[in-house]
Amino acid sequence: MESIENKSHILTNKIIIRDFNLLKVGLYCNVIYVFLKILLKPDGINLSKIIITSFLFLSSISFALVINKNHFRLKSIPFLEKFIFTLLLIYSLITIARSFSLSLQDWVTNFGNVYMALAWLTPTLLIVGLKIENWKQVYKAINFMFLLMIIAFIFYLTGFQYPDEEWTWLLRPINFILLTVFYKYKILRRIKVIFLITIYFYIAVYTKFRFEFLYTGMVIGFLAIDKLLNIKLKRTFLKYVITVFILVMVYIFTAGYQSLSNLIASFVEYQDSRTFLFTELFADLNKSEVIFGRGSLGTYYSDFFERTNRWYRILGNKGWRGDNVIRITTEVGYLQMILKGGFAMLVLYTSLGLYAAYLALFRANNKFIRRLGFYILIILILSIISLRPAFTPTFIIFWIAIGTVSVKKYRQMSNEEINELIQ
Repeated sequence: MESIENKSHILTNKIIIRDFNLLKVGLYCNVIYVFLKILLKPDGINLSKIIITSFLFLSSISFALVINKNHFRLKSIPFLEKFIFTLLLIYSLITIARSFSLSLQDWVTNFGNVYMALAWLTPTLLIVGLKIENWKQVYKAINFMFLLMIIAFIFYLTGFQYPDEEWTWLLRPINFILLTVFYKYKILRRIKVIFLITIYFYIAVYTKFRFEFLYTGMVIGFLAIDKLLNIKLKRTFLKYVITVFILVMVYIFTAGYQSLSNLIASFVEYQDSRTFLFTELFADLNKSEVIFGRGSLGTYYSDFFERTNRWYRILGNKGWRGDNVIRITTEVGYLQMILKGGFAMLVLYTSLGLYAAYLALFRANNKFIRRLGFYILIILILSIISLRPAFTPTFIIFWIAIGTVSVKKYRQMSNEEINELIQ
């Protein structure tokens, strides 16, 4: 009898190790893909592009195997959330299938671009979060991406490479570290985090991408609220934040983003770089496309970039050309959802995120789950102005977080109990 129990224990350990290894491959390959992409900037179909993209495929296959082995864990989440998740998954598959083509280039674009098909399959990583021990691998992968970005920054200092906005893909998780584990770090690890934040902000200044300061500012703001307010005031404040977020979303998609921009401008001076994106997208979509989108390879016409391209040619191919006239992505997260899957996609996506945030912020007994709730809510809010869904670390962490906060057992744990499982 004892021998049978020992064999069963060994078999269970082997399965756990195998799952951890698959998850590690998925996370690390995704990080390596992003790192090579921002460093080498491959263009067209060539050997370097094929090698780099192979890491993306390996990452997606590894994740798919982990998800397939752990899908039974969905029984541990509330029925409503499971129902919304199932609808989102089915609709995501339909969105991808609508862009089916016999063209090799379409296949390469759809499954070799982090903003296309794989972006709408990323929600399946919710299943990874249903096993809280998986966060050990996530934190190791985050440390790995930070190491790579230090190397990339050294390359920049030596003149080998120059940063662009994509460099932030592997630096943004520093905000997640600030939210969830920075308070537990000892002095040396805190110095390392501060050094990485310095690099992160330097890249943001260099690329003139102000969004990163807003992102970190929101993280610091939520941390201050969590630390300074008592439980009753904290919950009241968070209810107001969620309510205002929902009202702003409704206002934007009824009165229009420009109306909101004008309202903000009446109180504070700022540079609006988003109104034209809303205007152009909705001008190009018909009524049914507004509801259902144009599929994972859907595009839209940009009058703004038509004019920048024309002016570029007039100046003899000098100055700033801008993006292509026919755009396959848009910088705003919620507009990207509407372009690809319409309001149907947006409603399913945000409903699942908001429900998870509610469980984490108002139904949890431990700090880790509440901080995951902050992260989920911050991503949802910032998607109004940026953060288009992608198969990149930010959204991988986002969906794993949604999975973890959905499990009642984890929400009911004490700080000590949960720390033992994630460290």
